[in-house]
Amino acid sequence: MQFAIRAAVAERTLDEVLSAKSALDAELRDVVAEKLGGTGIEVTDLGVKDVILPGEIRDLVNKVVEAERTAKANLIRRQEETAATRSLLNTAKLMEGNPLLLRLKELESLERLVEKVGRIDLHAGEGQGFDALLNRLVRLKAPEPS
Repeated sequence: MQFAIRAAVAERTLDEVLSAKSALDAELRDVVAEKLGGTGIEVTDLGVKDVILPGEIRDLVNKVVEAERTAKANLIRRQEETAATRSLLNTAKLMEGNPLLLRLKELESLERLVEKVGRIDLHAGEGQGFDALLNRLVRLKAPEPS
């Protein structure tokens, strides 16, 4: 039986052994039943329970599995980056045609900054302070000549 198992496993790739275990079990039962045909011994159940790989093969399989996981993680990361870039582009297109939306985005950014910094001192000149920040932070269009 051990020789039959070794021969059957040696003819297959590791993926085939692991994925088609029932086919391997059926083949082994047939081979062993044929060999024991005239002896009066009947094998009712036979199968491969565990596959123990040599150390260097196990290390290679682990490296392959890790490389596949890394590749999947990179693919997911790239997909997320692409989605985020599309979202930014859509937001920029909306803000381009809507000055009010642009102003709201500026205030949202200022709010996030204040949450992290905690305190902001404004020196806008001429005592304008916060008003200068809100009205002159970004000019939506050039000032019209008087």
